[in-house]
Amino acid sequence: MKKTVSRKNKTVSILVFLISTIITAVLAFQLPMVSYFLPKAAETMGIEYEKKAEPTYSIFSDKAIYVTDEWEFYWNKLIITEELKEFEPDLIVDLPSAWTTYQINNERLSSGGYATYRKVLRDVYSPEPVIITLPNLPGAYRVYVNGKLVSTNCQSNSDIRKVTLSNADIYNYPLSLDFSEDGTYEIIVEVSCQFSSGITVLPVLVDNAHYESNMTALLVFRYFIIGMVAMFLVSIIAISAVAFKDNRFFWLIVLCFAFLFRIMISGNGYGISSAFFFGLSYEIVLSLIYATTYIIKLALFMHIARSLNFKISDNFMVAISGAFLLCVFIPQFVTEIIYDSANYMFLQAVSYILDLYLVYKVSVEVAKKKRFSFPFLIASCILISSLIIDNYYINGYISKNVEFVFPIAGTIFILMLLIIQVIRIGEAYVAELHAAELKEELADINMRLMLSQIKPHFLYNALNTIKYLIKKDPKTAEQVVVKFSKYLRANMDSLTQKTPLPVEKELEHVANYTDIEKHRFGDRLSVVYDIECNDFVILPLTIQPIVENAIKHGINQKPEGGTVTVKTYEDENFFFVDISDDGVGYDVNKQPSENDERSHVGINNIKVRLKEMLGATVDVESTVGVGTKVLIKIPKNDETRLPEC
Repeated sequence: MKKTVSRKNKTVSILVFLISTIITAVLAFQLPMVSYFLPKAAETMGIEYEKKAEPTYSIFSDKAIYVTDEWEFYWNKLIITEELKEFEPDLIVDLPSAWTTYQINNERLSSGGYATYRKVLRDVYSPEPVIITLPNLPGAYRVYVNGKLVSTNCQSNSDIRKVTLSNADIYNYPLSLDFSEDGTYEIIVEVSCQFSSGITVLPVLVDNAHYESNMTALLVFRYFIIGMVAMFLVSIIAISAVAFKDNRFFWLIVLCFAFLFRIMISGNGYGISSAFFFGLSYEIVLSLIYATTYIIKLALFMHIARSLNFKISDNFMVAISGAFLLCVFIPQFVTEIIYDSANYMFLQAVSYILDLYLVYKVSVEVAKKKRFSFPFLIASCILISSLIIDNYYINGYISKNVEFVFPIAGTIFILMLLIIQVIRIGEAYVAELHAAELKEELADINMRLMLSQIKPHFLYNALNTIKYLIKKDPKTAEQVVVKFSKYLRANMDSLTQKTPLPVEKELEHVANYTDIEKHRFGDRLSVVYDIECNDFVILPLTIQPIVENAIKHGINQKPEGGTVTVKTYEDENFFFVDISDDGVGYDVNKQPSENDERSHVGINNIKVRLKEMLGATVDVESTVGVGTKVLIKIPKNDETRLPEC
């Protein structure tokens, strides 16, 4: 049966994993596929793309046109700045692309340096002033149309070859296009990079008013998201300080900080936050953005692993962490790799291994129907896909402006985690109230159970037995007195015993009691112990009252007497204590009489104590004329298993 259930869970896990992976892949890669690899389909996203020699561009306020096709490329030349009169292109290139992929005279170009891109547009029409800009480009650039500066991300009077770009300001100079019949415009883009490698994003031709309005709205939205996440972070820190002290919250806090850092420094967000980084070059900040991706994914994995409590292979985590460190630090010393967008996309793809592993592990928990596993699976897929989209956008593989995707997805993710934690806190609060009530109830039960064990009739019987033995067998009488004193001491000690004790201690108490009773019953009472395991704990006054009931209500009612058997054993998940007798038995479905009521109350008290304190269950089986069996089943865990010596 267990194998069938396990096989079923495994099948469901694989099915959930495949569905989740496919959905995540579709969400993550549809934009790059549509926007970059399938330019024809890009028309549905408001991008005009026609692969012909002389494309026609009609610009309206609600549409941005991405200027693709072939551009002339001039290495180490600035046509406008250097006032070059005669020039021939070194290459004809397609954009976006890193110039580290180009070769001149059979030599591959290095990252860093400066160059000019030139293209002639024909049949351009626009009723309003337009600009040509290169959003999210790491290097410094200036765009000229027919020799007139229309946009730049550095001061116009500075030497572009010496600019250390902070990306803090974008200077746009709207161009009123001349509606002449030929509508021909020469576009020249001068680019200077410290570490990166040219135009790795698509140049965009857009109505200036629409562009400015859109950029302002995106910036306001981004910092609105930052404010929300900061509020979530403060709430999480407050919750972790008051409600819990575990590493689930540590990783959630790390995740929030990394998320805040990334959205502050990526895209147009760095335009405001650059002051906090002392105007650090955006080309350097770009490497911090990529490094933050690894931190986010590690924190995400660790938080969900702790929350769902699934096991993680130490070797796997060491390998993944080592790979992430290599991807972050080694390229810092090999700028040819780090600032080539194609190479950096490959480095980022290393983190997909952890993404797949996380989705698989959570899928396994979903198959097991573990609480909150499904929300965690949905949240993980959302965040992972948004990170992939953001990386593609930063590297220029998505022409549409989708920089809002990651902030929105990340906020939804953190909000979902916060809601889960609030639900857990509410449940923990209710459980704490219940535990306080239960503590008082258990204390009362323990008191009543202890007092019920000090029965006058047993004291009288035990003392009469000792009195008889003193005359007949003084030495045995002395032994019985010792056992009787140990029995009384164990009952009194149970008043202050607040934690479970080793089962051996409880069995000693049972032995002291049964030895006294055997002297009273003689050959009519036999007690058998079959102890297969004793490396677990049990509550005091648990086995002994059950044995006492077996003797009093089972064996004593049978003229010829009988046998009580105490057995312990275990399987993969539980410890078992089996107390059985071959006495008169009783009908378990019949309402107990007044004489039997007290014994039934004692069993019920034992059930409550075991259930609440150890999570154990007590099953009673009895047949009239055959006997009674009481089975205690204790789950194996750190609380019930004795520590190894």
